[in-house]
Amino acid sequence: MRMRSERRRVRALLKDLGLPPHPTLAELHAAYEARFQRALRLIEQEVAPGEPTGRYEQYLTHDRIYYPKHTSRAHQLLVVCHELAHLLLGHLPRYDAIDPAVVRRVLGRSHYDDPTEHEAETIGTLLYQQLNLAPEVGPAAQLAPSLVHREGRHV
Repeated sequence: MRMRSERRRVRALLKDLGLPPHPTLAELHAAYEARFQRALRLIEQEVAPGEPTGRYEQYLTHDRIYYPKHTSRAHQLLVVCHELAHLLLGHLPRYDAIDPAVVRRVLGRSHYDDPTEHEAETIGTLLYQQLNLAPEVGPAAQLAPSLVHREGRHV
């Protein structure tokens, strides 16, 4: 029952951003920037074993989402959606006076005791499931229309 309400919450979030039920990542990115009047930079990063795969940072004029460089595109999108969920839900990033490398090693996401992490994981995963994952260019883009799910989402 709770998952159904979370799915409705994600659909409402997308609608509130002026997006169709299954937007592309590019559409979601543009809608975020338009809604919040802030640039959003998606940045690939090297991730060492044991470090969190993603993080977000907020600056005076823009926001940044860091995602892992050497992983599948599906995993990268899932990480981006998780971090974007933090931003869309108004979660404040954690800034510590400790060396960021130490914080990343210690606070790796292997469990979600923090309610904001659990919320971002749930909403981020559902957001990822709503994305239109059709390839934008190349031979796969020509094949993509034949792979449309009955709900209009490419599989």
